[in-house]
Amino acid sequence: MGNLEKEVDAMRQGLEEHGRKQAEDKWQARVDELRRKREQEEADGVPSDQH
Repeated sequence: MGNLEKEVDAMRQGLEEHGRKQAEDKWQARVDELRRKREQEEADGVPSDQH
């Protein structure tokens, strides 16, 4: 594999990792948001199965 092919492959892998990291961060933010919402509902006395 030539140098250019190696560089392109490395860039592709970097972009894939970046996209995966963004997806994980977005997922974690949503989990945190739902957890806070549930904790707030429990603090307010609203059952968590009633939204």
